[in-house]
Amino acid sequence: MFSSPSELPLRPLTEAQEGLWYAQRLDPLNPIFNTGHCTHIHSALDTALFAQAITLTLTEADALTLRMVDTPDGPAQYLRPQEPIQLEIVDLSAHADGAEQAQTLLMADLRTPLDPTLAPLARHILFVLGPKHHLWYQRIHHLAADGYGMALIETRVVKLYKALLSGREDHGHALESFTLLQDDDQSYRDSERRSKDRQFWLDNLSDAEPAQSLSESQALSDHHFLLARSTVKPELTERLQTLAQSADISWPDILTGLTAAYVRRHTRQDECTVGVPWMGRLGHISARIVSTVMNVAPLRLQIDESLPLNQYLIQVSKALRQARRHGRYRSEQLRRDLGLLGGMRRLHGPIINVLPFDAPYEQAGLAASQTVLCAGPVEDLNFTFRAQPDAGGLRLEVEANPRLYTEEHIQTHLLRLEQFLLRALQADTLSVVPTLTEAEHHHWIETVNQTAHPVPETTLWALIHAQLQAHPEQSGLEFEGQTLSYAQIDEQTANLAAQLRLAGVQTGDIVAVALPRSLNLVLSLLAIHRAGAAYLPLDLDQPTDRLNKILGVAQPRLLVGQADCTLNATLLVPQPEQACSAEAWAAAGPHDPSYLIYTSGSTGTPKGVLLNHDAIVNRLVWMQTHYGIAAGDRILQKTPATFDVSVWEFFLPFLSGATLVVAPPQAHRDPAHIARLMRDQHITVLHFVPSMLSAFLDEPAARGLAPRLVFCSGEELSAATRDRFHSLLNAELHNLYGPTEAAVDVSYWPASRDDKSQPVPIGFPVWNTALYILDEQLQPVPPGVAGHLYLAGRQLAQGYWGRPDLTAERFVPDPYALHGDRMYATGDVARWRDDGAVIFLGRSDHQIKLRGQRIELGEIEALLARHPEVAHVAVIAREDVPGQMAIVTYWVPQAGSQCTDNTLAAYVGEHLPSYMVPSAWISLDALPVTANGKLNRKALPVPALQARSAGLPLEGATQQQIAAAFATVLESSDTFYADDDFFALGGHSLLAAKLALILREARGQAVSIGTIFEFPTIARLAKHLDQAGSTAADGFGPIITLRPGQNEQPALFVIHPAGGLSWCYGALARHLPPGRAVYGLQASVLSDPSLGLDSSLDAMAKVYVDRIEHVQPHGPYHLAGWSVGGIIAQAMAVELRRRGQLVGMLSLLDAYPSDAWRNEPAPEPNAIYKALLHIAGHDPDSLPDVSLTRHGVVDFLKRSAHPLAELPDTRLDSVFQVVENNNRLVRLYEHHTYDGSMLYFRAALDHAGTQLHPDLWQPYAGQLDVHDIASLHAHLTGTEAVAIMAPLMESAMAFAEQAQAQPELDV
Repeated sequence: MFSSPSELPLRPLTEAQEGLWYAQRLDPLNPIFNTGHCTHIHSALDTALFAQAITLTLTEADALTLRMVDTPDGPAQYLRPQEPIQLEIVDLSAHADGAEQAQTLLMADLRTPLDPTLAPLARHILFVLGPKHHLWYQRIHHLAADGYGMALIETRVVKLYKALLSGREDHGHALESFTLLQDDDQSYRDSERRSKDRQFWLDNLSDAEPAQSLSESQALSDHHFLLARSTVKPELTERLQTLAQSADISWPDILTGLTAAYVRRHTRQDECTVGVPWMGRLGHISARIVSTVMNVAPLRLQIDESLPLNQYLIQVSKALRQARRHGRYRSEQLRRDLGLLGGMRRLHGPIINVLPFDAPYEQAGLAASQTVLCAGPVEDLNFTFRAQPDAGGLRLEVEANPRLYTEEHIQTHLLRLEQFLLRALQADTLSVVPTLTEAEHHHWIETVNQTAHPVPETTLWALIHAQLQAHPEQSGLEFEGQTLSYAQIDEQTANLAAQLRLAGVQTGDIVAVALPRSLNLVLSLLAIHRAGAAYLPLDLDQPTDRLNKILGVAQPRLLVGQADCTLNATLLVPQPEQACSAEAWAAAGPHDPSYLIYTSGSTGTPKGVLLNHDAIVNRLVWMQTHYGIAAGDRILQKTPATFDVSVWEFFLPFLSGATLVVAPPQAHRDPAHIARLMRDQHITVLHFVPSMLSAFLDEPAARGLAPRLVFCSGEELSAATRDRFHSLLNAELHNLYGPTEAAVDVSYWPASRDDKSQPVPIGFPVWNTALYILDEQLQPVPPGVAGHLYLAGRQLAQGYWGRPDLTAERFVPDPYALHGDRMYATGDVARWRDDGAVIFLGRSDHQIKLRGQRIELGEIEALLARHPEVAHVAVIAREDVPGQMAIVTYWVPQAGSQCTDNTLAAYVGEHLPSYMVPSAWISLDALPVTANGKLNRKALPVPALQARSAGLPLEGATQQQIAAAFATVLESSDTFYADDDFFALGGHSLLAAKLALILREARGQAVSIGTIFEFPTIARLAKHLDQAGSTAADGFGPIITLRPGQNEQPALFVIHPAGGLSWCYGALARHLPPGRAVYGLQASVLSDPSLGLDSSLDAMAKVYVDRIEHVQPHGPYHLAGWSVGGIIAQAMAVELRRRGQLVGMLSLLDAYPSDAWRNEPAPEPNAIYKALLHIAGHDPDSLPDVSLTRHGVVDFLKRSAHPLAELPDTRLDSVFQVVENNNRLVRLYEHHTYDGSMLYFRAALDHAGTQLHPDLWQPYAGQLDVHDIASLHAHLTGTEAVAIMAPLMESAMAFAEQAQAQPELDV
């Protein structure tokens, strides 16, 4: 029974204390709640009087005597004023290393976790280090005092010491009792003011953008923090004081506003929300009470850097006044009100803390310097300014969570912020203030762009012609059994060039080419260059209307095409074998055009990009040299000529003395055909768009291919595709980046087997090229910060054909002029890595790249806006399914219109290429708009069912019946296919229950939710239902197929958690690449009660290994397990090793060894119900209203539509028995060591304050590879978490298979 202390009645914790209490109880071993100050006094001190002043102050500060207790009604506290904190005096003056000893003692104390229910909340030590050197150390738990409270103690001590020293009896006003604050806190809780404060914040933040910080990640507070500090330059303090006086704005408000602008420079949001501590002391009873009162209020600012500085600072000052007026409402409660508790979502970004109350040591004649050792938990990043009330002695401190930042990061911010403040204080507007220091500016503009390299000023044809003549016998061009030597290429291009000149082509002209992939296509492109002209490629698959529009704008001299070509241009049918000659002509020069390629245009008209020879020569000579392209290489040409990647495919072989192998028309769409070409033609160099590479890797015929070089560009290359590439092919992989406006590619990254980058960078600039990442003022942004990517250098295009306006808009003066005087605004968003590599982040405009094709969504919008039946239209790109971008059209029909989505799709298809036809159409009554009338893209609805490619046709009555049930449950009128997966189409637990019910009633068969989980596709479900009377156990069998295999890859076996069912791994199975079977192992007793419960984990592991050997007789065996399933998986790996079997991947999902549980108290009776909630994907601690009884949990699961709630009582009883038994077996189990590698996924949002850590597996694993997932334990098998884990698992499995197959290959 609880008995209350006799000293004083118990009182509840204040609102300020409650958040700290629960944070401490969640992580009781964390010493971060110990706030500590250390003050060095370097002057003569009357030690006895100073000690007396401290003792008197500690007696007045009764909050330091607080003790906390847990009661059935929650935490409470009481005061022990009769036991004030006693000052300790430690004399180390006789020791030469006294200061070091004192530092060691106080840091040991500060780092010792404190239990507020047992230990005193404060400790004060006065170290005597010498005649004129004392050190006063104060450590106070955050429950008893905040920074102001500690400063209050220091100020009171200094005043008392001064009074005692002078002999005055008047010691000034004593500190007030903590009980007054408790009364006031209770009064506020019940007041109307609290309700008004709450409403203010809800109104202020309801439509705020998600708060961001300066780190990409999020994490819980660590047990320590990083700290960098410095005293700012006197010049900064002087300017701050001058501005404060002239603008009539307090200097703390100025620092807050300027630091918020600094934060926004890093978050790059339209608005910025920072945290500002609310002291709430002045004019309040707490002004004289040592206590914790401070709150952190979210300060939401719209930062317009073009405003005059004073005007901006006035806005900040007004916003701060509003925040302070309502700042008492606790931020912890506000996070709950705004629904920000889950997923570590932020209420605000970095905290900006200005503390203008340094203790007045000088008034007492003391020379002192104070160090704040710890001010409490640091969740993210804190910028703290400490000074005297007039800003004198201004110091800057940067505190950071070491899980998010490094020492280098905070030292950089210390220097960068001071420079930013110094410049801002003398600027008229913030827009002219650089973010970076001068040294950083030099590095990120000049050092990273030192790419100057000699490349001859010549033409592509001059370089190629020299090779043709130097190696006449070299095989140069191959296509479907036909071969041309370099000499034959020289001869036939001479003939064709003469034909072009005789047809009127002049040096510098444009010649269009409309030929399918063939020998004639390659020869025509070479001949056009030989004739001194530039080529314009046309895609015959595009609508005639669009091609004629391009021809009308480009006005080419000729069109080289087949005899049946009907485009609107003068036609020349190429006859390269027909001898022909013409009078000598002037060759093209390096600054004459080489090619003109048209891309999608935002106004509805395609835009042509004109590149000269000097630009493409730089690009190809760099590639030839950098990658060693030479005579032995055989380069595959498969990219359509209208895609600029084709330029290097066409010409690099002849520049390098290599052979060009031309793929047949349309072959680039067929992975099997490409694989066959690569194998049969011994291809050494080729290119893929990443999405095509992914499809190619799915092709079984691709396995084992070993080209020398594979290049990717045109889209973002994912880390998963990179890793899968290296698991299947033996080749170098290189990621390239560049727009058409800069000669194909301007940056490169070796995406090697050893590369672990995620995301994969676009890398470093090529020769004679600069990459700038700039803000809106064309100033460089810091590394890690998103900015606009600009390109400069030799490879820039001349501009847009016939569009001087657009050329001037995108090709702008280069303010840095490292490689020429122009730079190109790509419209891409990027950031620097610390090593100087560039990361691509996406587009800043209305342009996208889809399957390698650059698309201006505005061109589609412009076309649809011209349709007479369309009133309003918006076209956007969505990625509702990761990795699956789709173009979606939202349109408003004209009044009375009968137009349909299909009509509009056909209309777009008549005028634009097929890749630009939207895949989803949504008709609306009106387009949603924001308050300022702009399209509100966030309010556009998600397409109900993403368009998808046709699958296997339905066969038989059962499949038709199931498809009809799918349509009913999913409310879809789409066509269904035999290989459609119910959950991949949007099905979930509730809908699975409906589907099972429909099929049960329609067929009179036993169809459970488990059946749907085990057989989620139409074909598999139909086969199961047709095999009536089979041994299948409706999802409760000892081993269930979560996904069937499509090839001979070793399967993945996933092991059930505590409840014995492996349904929870369905999302993981769907996120793994197709092909590999996924089987779930389940508790035996669930399908056959006569088998009884398992007697030990060793026995269970042996039975489970028997099962998987039956399914797959030989290894490697891939194992994965979540929670208890991970413990079983490790035991199975040991058993497999004992039997001499190969183990592939062993992956544990937030599982901890038996040692972690063995000595824990026996589980409470309700532990089985908590476990069931965990299995269902819920965190029991976040469900305080759920009664932990059988009825309470089952009722909650029914309300949340979880399939476990639908189980019959007998089955549910079995699940509870399995949970209880597994908990028992885990505690009894003694682990054996598995000598292989363990892939471990840690639920990083859980287990604070516990001893649970992946390192507990170190004694039982040969190697431990840990990945933190931003998830709770209960959510680790959910979609968001498995989307991160699945690629890593697939990579690990592929790597294990390759490694274990290598000895056979060596033989």
